[in-house]
Amino acid sequence: MAEQRPTIGRLLRDSARLHGETAFVDDEAGAITFAAFDRDVDRFAAGLLRLGIERGDHVAVWLPNGRDWILAFCAAARIGAVIVPVNTRYKLDEVRYVLEQSDAKALVMLPRLWRTDSYAMLLEIAPGVAEAAPAGLAVPELPALRTVILADEAPLPGTVTMASVMNGDIAGIAEAESAVIPSDLLLICYTSGTTGKPKGVMHSHHVIRQATRVGTAMHVEPGDRVMAHMPFYHSAGLFMALIPALALGATLVPMVQWDTRGALSLIEAKRVTMFGGIPTHYYDMVEAVRNHPADTSSLKAAWIGGSAVMQETFEGIKRTLGIDKLLSTYGMTENTISTSFNAWDDPAEICCRNQAPLLSDCEVRIVDPETGAERPPGQDGEVWCRGDTVMIGYYKDPAATKATITPDGWLRTGDIGNLDARRYLTITSRLKEMLKIGGTNASPIEIEQHLAAHPSIRSSVVVGAPDARLGQVAYAFVELHAGADATGAEIVRFCADRMADYKVPRHVAFVEEFPRTATGKIQRAVLARQAEANLAGGQTD
Repeated sequence: MAEQRPTIGRLLRDSARLHGETAFVDDEAGAITFAAFDRDVDRFAAGLLRLGIERGDHVAVWLPNGRDWILAFCAAARIGAVIVPVNTRYKLDEVRYVLEQSDAKALVMLPRLWRTDSYAMLLEIAPGVAEAAPAGLAVPELPALRTVILADEAPLPGTVTMASVMNGDIAGIAEAESAVIPSDLLLICYTSGTTGKPKGVMHSHHVIRQATRVGTAMHVEPGDRVMAHMPFYHSAGLFMALIPALALGATLVPMVQWDTRGALSLIEAKRVTMFGGIPTHYYDMVEAVRNHPADTSSLKAAWIGGSAVMQETFEGIKRTLGIDKLLSTYGMTENTISTSFNAWDDPAEICCRNQAPLLSDCEVRIVDPETGAERPPGQDGEVWCRGDTVMIGYYKDPAATKATITPDGWLRTGDIGNLDARRYLTITSRLKEMLKIGGTNASPIEIEQHLAAHPSIRSSVVVGAPDARLGQVAYAFVELHAGADATGAEIVRFCADRMADYKVPRHVAFVEEFPRTATGKIQRAVLARQAEANLAGGQTD
């Protein structure tokens, strides 16, 4: 399956044939089998066709994790439409930007998302929706939009319900599905936008190959139960949970929103066998289990990505949660999420460093970021990738695409790392985050790894701060373990005993939590601005 080139629609057909009576989605509404879900997808896809949605049209999905999101995704893909996931944590201007910039012709949404009145937000963006005919919207604020579909029981002015769209025959499905080819555009996934406006990363149905490799690396088998707490609007939730489960006959157990105790309860109640997340998810779960034990014995494997973890902490996560295999991964949306992934038998001392072999036959090279000259094994440089994992480009942004992908197809990741003699990739920093202290480069990640060895420190983020003499120095933001105590001076002394003097943080600030993007990434740029403001205001430690 991994080396075939199907479409999402045909992939579901295959799984319905091979695993028809296996539960595909098991959420708050109960379980639904692959076969039953495939029939529902036909009904919804046929309804989209009746609404005038065709191959190449864009369908925005503004829903939390759950079967309705998956239904909209699979139905749109089956007829060749393009999915535009909308971040459920976005505010008014962010939603407006994505709906407008993506040229969404249809929008699938809930009238309310937690405490947010999403329908009222839509009317603020495009007031004419409430007065328009549901099946033929024409509003100047969103000129491409033609229909709004509510995943709810009752329609609101200017909308139709998902149930009403599915209420009809499936005429035309076979013809529409047969026209879809693997190279068709499948997805426009907007980046978190840590700098400037979000950019729409375009991928075709070819993402199936790499997403399936993720599942294979995790030894996903038919009947496994995959917890999906990473949001589907983010490539991690889509490429590392939804598509692997769809391709390999596993049951997807979605979480509407991350909650540590809720995740542990879900693992226990649904007998989840695998999941994945960033280090923060694991830190929170370990702390929760120590205070209130939970049965996590069903877990057989998990992935961890985002940053390296001290080996002692890594081993503690495995031991406390009872995970036999904890495999690290590195990737980005522009390169179909996982560029490297640990082998099943890689030891903990390798996995904890986020050091892993390449996941696919995608080419990877390490280059001097200024000259483009290739670096030898073991030397740091910018990671460049080339192959069918690389995005098509950024939607309606040729300048950004040109700046990111070279004329001969190399994706400039902006990440600093090295390849060893075995072709294991290790990420050491972000190109834009590399510190230059007195003319010498220093990696924030390396400093953070040293800080992680301090018994009172739960996690840390190191950024650059201006310095009159050295140009830039390390500034550490530190989160302590619950009940722990430490001073900035103590932490500086701790670092001075373990690293070169130029790497030692000159300033330490304590935080209760880190600012994060809507997808959970720490906003280093925000912290860098905070460090500069603290110094300007005379706040030093």
